[in-house]
Amino acid sequence: MRQTFISLFSLFLSCFILLLGIGLINVLLPVRMNLDGLSTESIGIVLSLYYVGLLIGALYSTSLIKRAGHIRMFAGCVSLGAVSILICSLYSEAMLWGAMRIVMGFCIACAFTAMESWLSDSSSKETRGQILAIYNAVVLAGLFGGQFFINVANPQDNMLFVIAGILMCIAIIPVVLSRHFGPVVEEFSSMSLRLLYKRSPLGVVSCFISGILYSAVFSLLPVFAKAFDITGFQLSLYMGAAIFGAFILQFPVGFLSDRFDRRTVLLVLLLISASAGIAVTILAPLGITWAVFLATAITCGIIACTYPLSITEALDKLRQSEIVAAMSSMILAFALGGVLGPYSASLVMDKFGGDALFYFLAFIQLLLACFVVFRMTVRQALPIEEQEQFVMQGSVISSAVELDPRTEYHESQYRPCAEVETTLMVAENDPALAVALSLAVAKVNAERGIEVAEALAILPNINVLNLFQAMSDILPEHIAELTLALVTVKPELGSEIAKLTPSTES
Repeated sequence: MRQTFISLFSLFLSCFILLLGIGLINVLLPVRMNLDGLSTESIGIVLSLYYVGLLIGALYSTSLIKRAGHIRMFAGCVSLGAVSILICSLYSEAMLWGAMRIVMGFCIACAFTAMESWLSDSSSKETRGQILAIYNAVVLAGLFGGQFFINVANPQDNMLFVIAGILMCIAIIPVVLSRHFGPVVEEFSSMSLRLLYKRSPLGVVSCFISGILYSAVFSLLPVFAKAFDITGFQLSLYMGAAIFGAFILQFPVGFLSDRFDRRTVLLVLLLISASAGIAVTILAPLGITWAVFLATAITCGIIACTYPLSITEALDKLRQSEIVAAMSSMILAFALGGVLGPYSASLVMDKFGGDALFYFLAFIQLLLACFVVFRMTVRQALPIEEQEQFVMQGSVISSAVELDPRTEYHESQYRPCAEVETTLMVAENDPALAVALSLAVAKVNAERGIEVAEALAILPNINVLNLFQAMSDILPEHIAELTLALVTVKPELGSEIAKLTPSTES
């Protein structure tokens, strides 16, 4: 596991920096639009459009990865996301910002798809649960830290947009400089929402409602905070408390959901969350800051737990072979809820005031609680020992489907690049020409040339020492990578290759 984490360090670093930028822009946009005098309804529309982009990205990200590869697609989409942020700094116009939010949502969905399939490819059956846990922690740590960048400059200036764009650009560097070649992407069939609803009505409805709740609270919380003069560094702490609650409450919620009837746990949590939300609106005018922060952390934490609870509830009713297909539909249900959440909440806030946010959330949660009670009357509880295990979801941008330990594990299949395939075909009849081809590839692309040489070294009719000597003359600055690649496939020649290495470095 330690070796796997080291090999994935560059990807985790890129993920953390990317989430710093996302965390900053998520709190900056509603604050800036509020300062610019936009109505709460307009703010809600702009923030809702982000989830439209997420939905489009979820539908087309796999096709883009297959076309361009993981690294190029990740770099291109994150760069485009940075451009959309910088464009927002040029003009304070709601229509423009809405369009850029769609672009941002699309880019983030594609970037997360690339990262999660890469992590899945690099994990084994034994390690993917641990990798998912580390990934969730990195995502939440980035979102948490990003909130505090809003204190670097005045939100009415353009400096914070520039900082968010810089962070996203920096996030590209660790992945681009990584030696890891992107994995092969496999497409999975999707179960229709209609069929999934027949199998698990509560799972689908609660996924949809959790999308409304999550998108509404984490998009409009800065607007609520402004109504009670929670600004500056205090706003960062307030948003940080909400994200911390979303992280820390998953542990007790997961413990309870695995030991009791999951529907009962969900019902009790919804009632607690609705009560905590109403308490926020009562305590905020009284200026009891610590109590407001605590109640917000509780209600936001439970709202964040509603999504993984919904997934687990649905999976209780499915066979393991259906889990991956069903998860795609649950992501769709969540995204549809995400589109409606901020706009619906903004209409309520525009009519009744900023403090109406938590009343709106409480009302939606109570509606879901009623549906939970209804489902409990028409279907008996599943025996505890037959329930699926709760799995923490640190981000609901996507659900890390292939990393989920509950899904059936499939060993990744390596597919060589076109240069490797061509060279191996040539090597069957003309080894010398194959070596010459590998040298030609190395002159154009060093990493690809080493990959071709590594593939050739496996063949019995290739003189590995001569190949090493020829490649080292062309790639003296990559001698360490070349040595490692050839010794890995031909360990019995390690000592002889080592004898040649000093002379090539001198």
